[in-house]
Amino acid sequence: RLIKLFKKNKEKRIHFGCGPRVLKGWVNIDLSFTPYADYLKYYTDQFYPSNIRGNKSDFVSFDVTKSPLPLKSNSVDLIFHEDFLEHLNQKEQILFLAETFRVLKPGGVHRVNTPDLLSSMKSHSKFDLGFQGVFIEEWDKSLHLNLLTKKTLKEMALMVGYKRVVFQRRNKSISSGIPREYRPDPHDRPENGNIFVDLIK
Repeated sequence: RLIKLFKKNKEKRIHFGCGPRVLKGWVNIDLSFTPYADYLKYYTDQFYPSNIRGNKSDFVSFDVTKSPLPLKSNSVDLIFHEDFLEHLNQKEQILFLAETFRVLKPGGVHRVNTPDLLSSMKSHSKFDLGFQGVFIEEWDKSLHLNLLTKKTLKEMALMVGYKRVVFQRRNKSISSGIPREYRPDPHDRPENGNIFVDLIK
């Protein structure tokens, strides 16, 4: 099914960890399909207008941490995900970055949008209190497994083979194809609480 959907779209674009925000014209991947209706009050038409709304036919259930993508090397034009990478552990992050590097076309863009560990800790922790002063909600409440800093993300990306790592701001990218970014939700963290970066093969 993933291969069939991939072939159907003229531009080969993959949206990982899509949740209910399934994008039209993309291969949207997550563990299970979630209808957007209950979430539109958060997304609003600003972030999820009707012209970009996909449906179940644009979605594929696939666990990218368990097996490689059934796609040829150098076959994907654009990869996008937001608030996804931090839900993988370190081993899974490296497997994922290696696999996205494999399938991306030379010169292709892999857009990463993920919470910034440094920003979160500086904003919420009081390290002089020791154990009790550490802001643990990043892991315990938000279910994050491994948050990154710009430095660690850049090192991992270059390690697996990406040639350039370009840090950006929200909705600023080398690629004109990335959708309007919803994360971070204005209710849970400010824009400078996330890392926005283009990884270029």
